Amino acid sequence: MGIGSPARSDALPQQPLRVIALFGLLSLVSPCPAHAHGLAIPFAFWGDFSASAVHCQRVLSFATTRCAERAWKVHVSCFNALLDGKSCGVNSVPDLVQQAHLEALNLVDLQCTSPEAQALGFLLKYEAQTDMDNFCRAAENALVSVVYGPVRDGDFVRLSDAQTRLCIEGMARAATRLLRVAIRARLQVLDRIAANDVPPSRKEALLERSAALIERFRTHVQHAVETQCGAAAFTATYHHDAAQLLTLVAQRADCLAAAVYVQTGVNCPSAECGNGMQEPPEQCDDGNLVDGDGCSSTCGIESPTPGQ
Repeated sequence: MGIGSPARSDALPQQPLRVIALFGLLSLVSPCPAHAHGLAIPFAFWGDFSASAVHCQRVLSFATTRCAERAWKVHVSCFNALLDGKSCGVNSVPDLVQQAHLEALNLVDLQCTSPEAQALGFLLKYEAQTDMDNFCRAAENALVSVVYGPVRDGDFVRLSDAQTRLCIEGMARAATRLLRVAIRARLQVLDRIAANDVPPSRKEALLERSAALIERFRTHVQHAVETQCGAAAFTATYHHDAAQLLTLVAQRADCLAAAVYVQTGVNCPSAECGNGMQEPPEQCDDGNLVDGDGCSSTCGIESPTPGQ
């Protein structure tokens, strides 16, 4: 399910070892650039835009969220099928992901103008579209790396034991639910502030309330995945506990807010190499700081050391 729309208007054969090349399965392998927009507007002064600018803001956030949700759904469907020993239309994944991006870009192009985008803090509509597309792609990389990292081996996906599959499928479900709730919680607050003259202290209170809601839901999905997988088994699979990884997932919502709401109140956290989530400007993140395993101690792609 996606967020509500703005008012205006070759399957592969099964293989015995089930090792599937990832070429084309991941839409991106390079880090996303920084935000295309310039300096963010101080949060105390951000908001109370014209009706046309508010509509453009809602279209932009809707399109970005739908792009991320649809692209992630494509990856989840394919990865989970492969983990269960089934075939997946791997060759169609890049096309489906690209379609999600193009539809989002076209929606903004049709329903926003450059003057409206400028009122929101972008230089032109193109910068708004660029930031939207960058977030959607960064979210794909982040979620695929943090959820499916344990079963990726360089450019391959390997079939794992039943317990590992249980943990990964549970994490995928938890991440999907949490990301959706976290994004909506932030967007509801920011859309409200964009449309109204809200005092600075009230703005901060609204942000704190949304943060509390996200944390409660993070605890809820953490309990669900640990019940399904087992806390010890989860840590053995991911080498990090569920609370840590789900917190990273929740923070993807703030990255969206930083990308398409040009304000300083909600920001994307800095990348932390070794946490298991690929975050810009990282090229990879395998959850450790070991060199020679394909992902360096500075989260750059490298050639694996022979024998590893």
